[in-house]
Amino acid sequence: MKRKEASVKKNLLKGMPYTKAALNELKIVELKMLASVMSIDSWQKTKAEIVKLIFKEQHELDLLDERLDNFCEMCGNYVAIRQRAHIVSEGDNSRTNILLLCPTCHLFFDTRLKPRLYKALSKAGAKTLPASWKKSIYLQGVGKTG
Repeated sequence: MKRKEASVKKNLLKGMPYTKAALNELKIVELKMLASVMSIDSWQKTKAEIVKLIFKEQHELDLLDERLDNFCEMCGNYVAIRQRAHIVSEGDNSRTNILLLCPTCHLFFDTRLKPRLYKALSKAGAKTLPASWKKSIYLQGVGKTG
C-alpha cells in the first residue's frame, strides 16, 4: 500500500503547478495526499478549502520530490518517522518554514543549532532574528535566560 501511495503522490507532483480547475477535478483523497506532501494541514477541511490552500502554497515550494521519501532533511538518514520542525517558531506552517527531520535532528535543531545561529548572526550584525532562536526550547520552557 505504501508503494502505491508513494507512486500516486509522485504522479500528483508531476502535474504541478495546478490551475484551480485542475485541482477541483482531483478526488478528495488525491488532494489530501498532495496536501500531506506539501505539509498542508487538510484535517477537517472541505475540498474547496484544500484546493485554495494547495493553489496558494504550490508556488512557494521547492525540492518536492525529497518529501516523498523518509529522509531527514538535515542528516540525510532514512527514518521511519520524520517530525515537522519549524525554522521560525513564530512563523506559519508553510513549506518554506518547515523541515522534515528525524527526532534526533529535530531535538538538535531546537536545542543547539538555533541558539548558536542566533549568537553567530547577531555577532555578524544581523538585526532582526527570530526571538525563538535566542535560547534552547528547554530554557524557554522553564523561563530561564541565556
